Amino acid sequence: DIEKEIERLEKEAERLTKELARSNGMLNNEKFVSKAPAAKVQEEREKLEKYEQMLAQVKERLAGLQKK
Repeated sequence: DIEKEIERLEKEAERLTKELARSNGMLNNEKFVSKAPAAKVQEEREKLEKYEQMLAQVKERLAGLQKK
């Protein structure tokens, strides 16, 4: 069902947007970046990149489904 898939993808996009905001918030916080272990900061950067890629894929799939 296309409608259910669109709804699922919209929820996933919303979740990823929240995760992006959380990661950006952490990485933009000077105290976090200066006090956290380098490995933790790098892990957050990797998560941020992964979330951005996932969100782009979800938006692309949504756009494809909404055209049908």
